[in-house]
Amino acid sequence: MNKKAIRSLYDELPGLVARGILTPDAAERLRAHYGPVEPARPVKLAVIIFGVLGSLLIGAGIILILAHNWEDLSRPARAILSFLPLLLAQGLAVWTLLKMRDSIAWREGASTLVFLMIGASISLVAQTYNISGDLPGFILTWSLLGLPLVYIFNAVVPALLYLWGITEWACHLRYEDSFNAGYWLLAALLLPQLALWMKAGRYRTRPTLLLWAICVSTTVAAGVTIERVLPGLWIILYSALFALMFLAGEFWFSESGGFWPRPLRHFGAGGVLVLSFLLTFEWPWHSIGWRHWQWERLHDTAWRAIPDAALGALIPLAAIILLVTTVRRKAPLGLLFGLAPIIATVGYCLSSLSESYAPAAGLFDLYLLVIGLWLIVAGIRVNKQGQMNVGLLAVMALIIARFFDNDLSFLLRGLIFIALGIALLMANIFMLRRKRGEP
Repeated sequence: MNKKAIRSLYDELPGLVARGILTPDAAERLRAHYGPVEPARPVKLAVIIFGVLGSLLIGAGIILILAHNWEDLSRPARAILSFLPLLLAQGLAVWTLLKMRDSIAWREGASTLVFLMIGASISLVAQTYNISGDLPGFILTWSLLGLPLVYIFNAVVPALLYLWGITEWACHLRYEDSFNAGYWLLAALLLPQLALWMKAGRYRTRPTLLLWAICVSTTVAAGVTIERVLPGLWIILYSALFALMFLAGEFWFSESGGFWPRPLRHFGAGGVLVLSFLLTFEWPWHSIGWRHWQWERLHDTAWRAIPDAALGALIPLAAIILLVTTVRRKAPLGLLFGLAPIIATVGYCLSSLSESYAPAAGLFDLYLLVIGLWLIVAGIRVNKQGQMNVGLLAVMALIIARFFDNDLSFLLRGLIFIALGIALLMANIFMLRRKRGEP
């Protein structure tokens, strides 16, 4: 076994021991068998960042130079200049693969430059020969042509640009009221590379960056790819999506602490809390449910409702499957956040069966209150100040929202705000003293 494989094995041993797959003695025997290995040489993040920024500046500079006196050039000259930036970028990319393949900074920079020059060349050729087209088609073509760079260069920045491209494409098609459910198939093209990166190390920079981007992208796409044939479906869809993110983060990324290395967990938890707070108001529950079908949106093309049915069924089903696994592992926090789609479905049914919006909103009042109180108590118990503060903010946001729903005087509201602020400060002072061991 080579040193890289041994190092990866050593990185996985703590998680295997924590899950009971290996005993501590077995892990020590493995270390004794393979012996010590040199730690992986850390990659200087600043070098990668400045390499990518340099590529962006070079690409922008080339475009500006070409724009100078562009209209005065003949059509053949403009055609040659349209491909010249791409050819130069490809030459740099080939040199990088041959001479600097082990340099992450060079791979990221060269692949980013090629990705940008693909878009520049397409737009310049289209402008030179007056090729008609639309913006979504241009973005999709550009993104698909840039996708192979992710696999050729093993680079994350082209993956982020590709993900941005297909998300932008889906949003433009939604604005034009066109079918855009192909986003999910396009996004799935990144999964093999993500799997390879996670196999090499789930908490490394590249998979972490891509997972953060996927969280943002899928959150946007979940809203723009459904046809809204069944009003209010977004409530169940988003509650299930955020719960699925959180549970997946708890299941596959439980060995690491901190905020940055666990995007699924923290993005999902934030999504559940924000969505639950919004659902404590009555406005999301207006005119939703099966009594308000909007078949006229399909324009005699019933197959366009398939994404609504698929997303509305598969994502909640996946969340419930992980929820069952979480219950078996006896993880109370996973149970609380994983219940979001079930509670959303109950609230959806209540609003669909009656004209009253209070029961569904009240259900989420109770749900958010329980989550907030549990986070406060658990945070104090295990000395996690951040967790305690999140719980405090959730409870305070709920209290403030309900006070604004009532006709209270400004004096009383001011006194309540002061009391909440004092409670927040005192709780944090208590936690700081407890961590320091002070009485």
